[in-house]
Amino acid sequence: MSRYYPAYLDLAGRRCVVIGAGEIAERKVTQLLASGADVMLVSPSATPELERLAEQKEVRWIRRAYVQGDLAGAVLAIAATDDEAVNRAVHAEAEREKTLLNVVDVPSLCGFIAPSVVERGPVTVAISTAGKSPALARKLRELMGSEQDCRCLAWASAIEVLSEVRAELRGRKTPATPEAWQNAMDAELLELVEAGRAEAAKARLLDALAPGATQTS
Repeated sequence: MSRYYPAYLDLAGRRCVVIGAGEIAERKVTQLLASGADVMLVSPSATPELERLAEQKEVRWIRRAYVQGDLAGAVLAIAATDDEAVNRAVHAEAEREKTLLNVVDVPSLCGFIAPSVVERGPVTVAISTAGKSPALARKLRELMGSEQDCRCLAWASAIEVLSEVRAELRGRKTPATPEAWQNAMDAELLELVEAGRAEAAKARLLDALAPGATQTS
C-alpha cells in the first residue's frame, strides 16, 4: 500500500455525510461541525446529543437506514456502523461519487484515515500510524499532551508572536530563511512568551531575523 498523503481539509460550508449515529458518530459529527462543515446524518436512531444537534438544526438528520444516493454532493463521508454490508455499499458509492470516505476501523475501505489529534488553540498536531496501530497513535497523543513528557507543545503559546513577526517581515519584503527562523526560536524567546512579555519576544525575534528592524520601526 502506498503512503497516505497528509493534509488538512477546509470543510467550511461543504457537505459531509455521517452514516450511523452512535457514540463514535457523535464524535465525528462534533469534529466536522467544529470545522464548519454542512453535516448530514443518516441513521434510524441517534444518541441524545445528536438528537439535540438535529433539533437545533446544526445537523440535518435523515431518520432512516442508508440508501444508495445518500452521498450525492458530499465531499467527505464517514461510515460509523458495525454493519459490513452497509459499509461496503457506502464504499461502493463513495468510489463512484469520488467522495473521500472513512469507514471506522476498516482501513481497507477507507479513502482517508482520521489521525489522532493534539490541539493547543490554533495549533493542531496530527498523528498517524497509517491505520496499523490506533493504540500507538493514542499513546503518542497522550504523551504529547502531557507537559511532563513533552514540552514541544509549549511553543503553541508563541503562535501569535511568530505570526505577527512573519507578517511584519513580509510587509518589509525581508523574509527570513527557514534556518534563520529555527535558530531564532530559542529557549529565551519561549520564556518571554510564557512570561506574558509578547512585545519583548517580538523585538527579540525581529532582531534575530532582521537585525536593526526594531530601531527603524
